[in-house]
Amino acid sequence: MEKVINKDISTEEKIKATAFKIFQQKGFAGTRTRDIAEEAGINLALLNYYYRSKEKLFGIVMEESLGQLFTQLQRLIFEESTSLSEKIDKIAGLYIDLLKENPNLPLFILGEIQSNPEKFKKQAGIPDIAIQEIALIRQTKEQMKIAGIENTDPFHIIINLISMTIFPFAARPMIKVLTKWDDEGFDQFIEERRKLIPAWIKSILKLNE
Repeated sequence: MEKVINKDISTEEKIKATAFKIFQQKGFAGTRTRDIAEEAGINLALLNYYYRSKEKLFGIVMEESLGQLFTQLQRLIFEESTSLSEKIDKIAGLYIDLLKENPNLPLFILGEIQSNPEKFKKQAGIPDIAIQEIALIRQTKEQMKIAGIENTDPFHIIINLISMTIFPFAARPMIKVLTKWDDEGFDQFIEERRKLIPAWIKSILKLNE
């Protein structure tokens, strides 16, 4: 019995890993269950046995992808004890670490946000809470007042931080064409941004002064 269970778990994980890869590459509409089965080296009937439909498999893969992205991030932005400076460093680092492993994830998630934002919100586990009540937003607002930019919505700062981190991965193919970088060159560029992005945000907020 144990061998059968282990085999089942192994097959399920293999299907999910393959589906994650293909969904990222082709999106939901462009992916066929047959594509996933062939890539995973199994027959279509076996895939249907485990996951019944493309919709069910996509939902599972999506939830796990979003969970990976948002679990640590949500914990961080709601923490009261972590300083704003440390949060800025960690947010940039979390996104970079995740996206280096899954460079196609930004376009995958953006596509789902555009097609069904409410469903995305539910799958990501984003709580129904006013933006102003989030610790990260309050800390940013307080620092903006110190920096003399209190008449600006603090959400601009957070969006800038996330956008500057994510965009190079979304634009990776074009960046590599323009710069003629190989994977190693692009990775070096990203590691430079790991330090530069927090420095730029902190400079705007006058956190280094």
